Amino acid sequence: MSHRSDPIELRAAGEAIDRVMREERAAAELLAQARRDAEAIVEAARDEGRAIVNRATERITRWQAAHARAVDSRVEKLRADAAGGARVRSAPDRSAIDAAVERVAARLTGPAPDNERGRAR
Repeated sequence: MSHRSDPIELRAAGEAIDRVMREERAAAELLAQARRDAEAIVEAARDEGRAIVNRATERITRWQAAHARAVDSRVEKLRADAAGGARVRSAPDRSAIDAAVERVAARLTGPAPDNERGRAR
């Protein structure tokens, strides 16, 4: 069996190879474009994610500041109330303290109840 090189067959084979090469180049360009598109989508998603984090951080900061102000206000009110109460109250006078001490001492050292007197004798 001999191998013939027919010019028509050679030309058809060349054209087929050219078509395959064109298709490979087109596929490579489509793949490169798809990669560029994917990179753009990923970068846009990153930007959106950063924006969400930034907005959340700003909201948290505002929330913390508002609550810090509320706590400070409550502390000041409690301090003012405590200071006002301290000014209104005064220490009992010495005679009231002496009388209270005498009453406690009398309870502690006073006569034993009836049922205990009988046992103590």
